[in-house]
Amino acid sequence: ITNASNTIQRGDICIENIHATYINTKSAIEDSLVGKGERTLVLNDEAHHLMSPSDTALKKWKEFLLDPKYGFKFIVNVSGTCYIGDDYFTDVIHRFSLRDSIEQKFVKSIRYVAEDSSGGEDEKFQKIYDNHIENKTVKYRAVKPITILVTKNIPACKRLTEKLIDFLAEKEKISKEQAAEKVLIVTSANEHKSNIPILRRVDDKDNPIEWITSVSMLSEGWDVKNVFQIVPHEERAFNSKLLIAQVLGRGLRVPEVYKGNQPVVTVFNHDKWSSSIKHLVDEVLEIERRIHSYPVEKKEDYNFDLYNIDYKRIEEEVEYPQEDPYELLKKGYITYSSQAEEVEKSTTYTRAVSGEQEVKKTLIEFKMYSVEEVAQDVFNRLLIFDQEAGTEYSKNFPKGKIAEIIRNSLERIKDKSGKVSETNRNQTLAAFGVIRRKGAKSLRLRIEAKDLIKINTREIKKNSLGVGALRRDSTIFYDDYSLRLGEATDRKLLKELEEDESLPRSALIKVENKYNFKTPLNVALASYEPERKFIRGLTSEETAKSIDAWIKSLDVGFYSIEYSWQKGTHPKQGSFNPDFFIKKGNDIVVVEIKMDNDVSDENRAKLRYAREHFERVNDLQNEQRYYFKFLSPGSFDLFFKALRNAAYKDFKSELEARLEQ
Repeated sequence: ITNASNTIQRGDICIENIHATYINTKSAIEDSLVGKGERTLVLNDEAHHLMSPSDTALKKWKEFLLDPKYGFKFIVNVSGTCYIGDDYFTDVIHRFSLRDSIEQKFVKSIRYVAEDSSGGEDEKFQKIYDNHIENKTVKYRAVKPITILVTKNIPACKRLTEKLIDFLAEKEKISKEQAAEKVLIVTSANEHKSNIPILRRVDDKDNPIEWITSVSMLSEGWDVKNVFQIVPHEERAFNSKLLIAQVLGRGLRVPEVYKGNQPVVTVFNHDKWSSSIKHLVDEVLEIERRIHSYPVEKKEDYNFDLYNIDYKRIEEEVEYPQEDPYELLKKGYITYSSQAEEVEKSTTYTRAVSGEQEVKKTLIEFKMYSVEEVAQDVFNRLLIFDQEAGTEYSKNFPKGKIAEIIRNSLERIKDKSGKVSETNRNQTLAAFGVIRRKGAKSLRLRIEAKDLIKINTREIKKNSLGVGALRRDSTIFYDDYSLRLGEATDRKLLKELEEDESLPRSALIKVENKYNFKTPLNVALASYEPERKFIRGLTSEETAKSIDAWIKSLDVGFYSIEYSWQKGTHPKQGSFNPDFFIKKGNDIVVVEIKMDNDVSDENRAKLRYAREHFERVNDLQNEQRYYFKFLSPGSFDLFFKALRNAAYKDFKSELEARLEQ
């Protein structure tokens, strides 16, 4: 065994780094190998670089291999990541897949996020920290577990490192200097080059580093075995199979002490990227078949009546007057969303290969402000504005008056804590920052109620879902009844899907206790992630105990509400079907599901028209009371808490509050 600085003799094995080859040993290689290529075997490690070489030395190496004066005949390329972007190499002789590696316990198993209800960055940091501490104090105490956070580029890595240090300092009640000693930033920037050699020692127990921030490009050459959590911070850090394979490679090595036990590395990815990770271990072709959802006769009758209205439609022109910046505050309150100092939030993790799922709950703490703090912030802003614009808003709104408005706002959401959440603090600042707008004219749809209509959930039409969609974030919820009731073709297909181990675990979710699946439908179909999260909440033991029944509506044709809104200068009209109807005693809670931050004029119109509609329904009959709610995943946990505690009537989600504003 030799290197390329010596002449290579017959029978030698020469091991060399190609960059070093061009600096030190080019002449020795030429002397040794010219004309001898036919009896020389060339093995290229990390060979994916040769397929799309990014630096001069790699290009030279490829030219060297193809140079006829050497006549190399046997070239074998070896790589752990045989991808160009998302395309797998076409000329692979032998593949030992990630699946094989995991099944034979040569590497760690992989657990990635399938569903997550985290809101902002602070919530994600809390969950990542919770995983890290669990690895450190419970799961892998024999070593010092490390968490790696991966970004798309160097500026993003520097920003993330600062935020992480600030978070650790606050969470662990230590100084920023002490927190910084636990974090190592590794990039190709000159200012960070001195950190690369430190990587060799981060596994040592006496080394203080527990957190590594890096750029996805720096993916080879690390031999850190104690990585038990990987966090791709943006999608671009994890948006191709090549990047996924490289980044995962950082966390798959098994520490000596855990050999044979197969520890698990957690990838705390954004849940919408989970299908990309799944492709590494499961690339199959699905023939399209459809499963159907419809009412069936269960022993427990979960059907219920709903009231709708037959309308007459009238279009009229409406003029919106010029708005006083503080006109809205004459009512004496701001529209707040329901809040809590801490909420238990869940993350669903999927185990690669086996598809086994587990749900982990983390108690998330929210930053809260006293009424006085928020009032002071608002007053300071008004004072600065007055000084610049020559206005007198701070005289009209002294701190005491602002504090009174805030307390009134808290009272309206039945909150007696005397504290304001970050979200509601922002609502308060926004309310005092309304700018003057010109008056506008618009066409508005006015509807007059004609007749009250009673419909029953038995009348809902058949709905269906293509099996191929189960690999693209759709889900079938079912229970024991689903396998016994309904049409034979659907029961047969459901049984086949249940036994199909190649499907993502999120594709089929069985409600083990049929008494928690309080819907008249044979199966419930969720077409995207927020719906799946919501049905999970409805079928949880705690929530199911507190409701009588629920049904997922159709996109078209079951219970329709008309609305109109202004799109640019054009009036638009449409209709929508609320997503869920939940029966609780004589109350019907109607829920429309949206993504977080989906604040638009169209959604404002939906909220306004739906509220007016259900107020009319309540006025026209006394059998039921209807409560309409706009929800997004960030408020699901709070909503289900309110539903269980019978506080749903006054519940207002963050999205709904923003739509009202």
